[in-house]
Amino acid sequence: MKKVFDVVIVGGGIVGCAVAWYFSHFDLEILLLEKESDVCCGVSKANTGIIHSRSYWTPSTLKGELHLRSLVLFPQAEKELNLHSPQTGALTVALIREEMTFLKVLKERGNISGAEIIGPKESIEIEPSLNPRIFACYYDPETRIISPFALNLALAEFAALNGVHFILDEEVTGFESMGNRIRILGRNDWYLGKRVINCAGLYATKLARLSNDAVSAHRFFRGQYFVLDRECAPLIRHVLYPVPTEESKGILVSPTPEGNILVGPNFEPVDEEDTATTFWGLKEVEEGARKLIPFLPLEQTITTFSGLRPTLPERDFRIFFSSSLPGLLHLCGIESPGLTASLGIAEYVGEKLKDSGITLREKRISPRTAFPVFRNCGFEERERLIAENPDWGKIICRCEEVTLAEVKHALSSPIPASTLDGLKRRVRVMAGRCQGGFCGMYLPTIMMQELDCDVKEVFKSTRGSFYLLGKIEDVVKENAPTC
Repeated sequence: MKKVFDVVIVGGGIVGCAVAWYFSHFDLEILLLEKESDVCCGVSKANTGIIHSRSYWTPSTLKGELHLRSLVLFPQAEKELNLHSPQTGALTVALIREEMTFLKVLKERGNISGAEIIGPKESIEIEPSLNPRIFACYYDPETRIISPFALNLALAEFAALNGVHFILDEEVTGFESMGNRIRILGRNDWYLGKRVINCAGLYATKLARLSNDAVSAHRFFRGQYFVLDRECAPLIRHVLYPVPTEESKGILVSPTPEGNILVGPNFEPVDEEDTATTFWGLKEVEEGARKLIPFLPLEQTITTFSGLRPTLPERDFRIFFSSSLPGLLHLCGIESPGLTASLGIAEYVGEKLKDSGITLREKRISPRTAFPVFRNCGFEERERLIAENPDWGKIICRCEEVTLAEVKHALSSPIPASTLDGLKRRVRVMAGRCQGGFCGMYLPTIMMQELDCDVKEVFKSTRGSFYLLGKIEDVVKENAPTC
């Protein structure tokens, strides 16, 4: 007989894993289904990684309400997740006098102690690389930065440690009513849930429409980015915003917790899942960023990438129960500030399910313990780790100083990596200056040994994205001309 789960979550992005994190605090049977071979593979893997302060919430919207809720939840969540988000602060830059009005709005909206509007001279004093021709800046001390990979994975690992079942490589194709249960149809199997939460990101409106619920289709907007080498880290100290447009927060320049600088994103309508980077798109990003930092060293770019925003016409989150399948909750239009609002969304979903009749009885939880990051360890700590396990002394990735011990742990953690990109998200192999030129030679062998897989089962990202064709002698033999 099929097991009936109390809650089934569709989607393993930041929102889906935040929902899993929230419900894992309660005595429930929970299942999370993800169509890719890892969590954090969709919208969540490509964003700027900023926890926006309350100056940047959007009044009179659900996303604004959940943004504020989330900020209250982050301090306790970070303790549970053993995660830290550096507080860098932010400068919103007015290039002309007319943009001063928005800076005043931000100051009044946030009502943050220590926040102030400052002139060009004061702005240059705290951010020396800033364009000297600016008119003024709004200084917000509360903005923080976080790795979207680290947050997504920490939420998933905490949920797994506390009893949530994860099934990867399972694409949900629809839902059916089975009395007071919902049957979730997958490519490989089907599942039963008392409550189902559609957190499918780009595909959330598709699944809602398949269940005959009236919702506008998502429109997709691409944002392209430059990633600068860690050598550029001293260039900026704060997140730098322009005055936003009606569509987006604009092209910004931001530090990352790992020491890189992110430049972008732009805002361009695209067809579904078009994540290509383009000459003209990156040119637009460059021009926008140079208004903030005129001498931005884009020659030190180590990679470029793009992400997608799934938007609704109203440009707000829409969270609602299905009219045809009671117990099915849809989360649509979760765009920026989806990362910032993720914990608030999870709490709101919890309230919705509680109102629908589900019992939330708290249980004892196990906090997550973060695995050491060798690059961040002091000399004595490094010596201790190496003495305990020689794998700590074997550097696999020179750029990011990633050790064999870290790679092995990532391949065997509660939510283990199964692809090269999965390793990249967890321990930053292939994420440094050489983009895998060094570690890319060793990682396939390590994966084959640790995962007991064949050379043709080492994938870059999704299944079928082969990194290697096989052993040289086998490939030559297979492709030898016949007489």
